[in-house]
Amino acid sequence: MKVLWAPALLFALCGATHVQAKDCADHAEAYEAGVEAGREDGARGKSQDPSRHRESDGKHKNRYACYEKGYGVGYTNAAADARRESSHHHSRNDRHDDEDSIPRAGSNERGYFDDGCRRGREDGRAGMSSYYGRYSDEYDSRFEPYFARGYEQCWRENR
Repeated sequence: MKVLWAPALLFALCGATHVQAKDCADHAEAYEAGVEAGREDGARGKSQDPSRHRESDGKHKNRYACYEKGYGVGYTNAAADARRESSHHHSRNDRHDDEDSIPRAGSNERGYFDDGCRRGREDGRAGMSSYYGRYSDEYDSRFEPYFARGYEQCWRENR
C-alpha cells in the first residue's frame, strides 16, 4: 500500500489544480464558459478577474481551474483582437501582398501552415475558440507565424 500513496502525495505536492487546456477535456464546458467570459471582459477593457463571473467551486477544483484557464485564453484573445483591429484602421494598403498567401508547397513554412490549418479546422468544427496557442508544443517558434496563419484561416472557414 505504501507504493500507491507516494504518487498521490507527489501529485498533490506538485500542484494538482494547475491545468493546461489539453487537460480540460472532462471540463470542456467550464473551459469554454471561461473563454467567453474572458473574451467579454477583454473586449470591454475590464480588468482580468475570472471570479467576476463565476466563483470557485471547492468540490470541483479542476473544473474551476479549467474555467480560469479558458478565461485567460479568452481575455488574451480579446486583447490581441483589439490590437489587430487598431492596426487595421491605419491603412490596409500598408500590408504586403504575400501576408495572406499560402507558403510554397514543400517548404517548412508550408508544413507548419498546413499543421495549423488542420488544427484550426478541427477546432472550428468542434466549436472551440480560436486559440492556436493550445498547440504550442507542435510548432517551432521560428515558424509560429505560419502555423498561426494556417490555424486562423482554417478556423474561420470551419466555424
